[in-house]
Amino acid sequence: MKRHASSTRRQGGFTLVEIAIVLMIVGLLIGGILRGQELIQSARVRNIIDQKSAIQTAYIGFLDRYRMLPGDLTVDQAKTVGNSAQPGKTGSSGDGVITLATESTLFFQNLTASGFLSCGGCMTVVTSDTGGDGPAPDISNSPINVYGTPLSIGHLASNTAASATTKGFDWFDEKTVTRLVMATGSSIPSQVMAEVDRKADDGLPGTGQLRFAASGSATLTNCAKDLSATALKTQWANPSQANCQGAWLF
Repeated sequence: MKRHASSTRRQGGFTLVEIAIVLMIVGLLIGGILRGQELIQSARVRNIIDQKSAIQTAYIGFLDRYRMLPGDLTVDQAKTVGNSAQPGKTGSSGDGVITLATESTLFFQNLTASGFLSCGGCMTVVTSDTGGDGPAPDISNSPINVYGTPLSIGHLASNTAASATTKGFDWFDEKTVTRLVMATGSSIPSQVMAEVDRKADDGLPGTGQLRFAASGSATLTNCAKDLSATALKTQWANPSQANCQGAWLF
């Protein structure tokens, strides 16, 4: 008797075991990707914290050695530091205040010239033998964060609305006070800022040694909505927003 062709044709498709193996491999790949992203974010958080610690340590070391304020050196003080340390403008240098717009880059240049900080681009800042204003902070003359934006520092009054950016950046406080503050640089996701805050401070953008700072599109609405003098427990934005910034209080 002739056997029907369909009875001898091998059945196609996957077995349950094969499907299970494929699903397991896919799950491992997804888990690996997520774990990799977590490790990358953790490294970025650590970098932001370590960068601040290195600069603060350099600042304290400079004060301890020279009894002078980096970024605010007079011509004679700059000669004392040596190694091409640049003086500020006559009339504004030596006043005990770091003006962000004109002395932030001098601050980092002075720390680098004195050997307390490693920042190759910072040594490109040059005023003159008689002093002068430093250039505005950018990626070529200042330390940059892990997201590629420059840091800046200065004595700034806080802003309870943290919305105006005419001074370069505005940092939040429940009242108006003037402090030496350093911006983390912008382009940092809000949840990265939240993790930095949790690891290095109190986890809140409105209190502690790390505050929310407005600059450009790094706005209060975007990064810490509802933060105000009467809502200090407001958290960093979640879901994460792409362009945020903080300010370290020195």
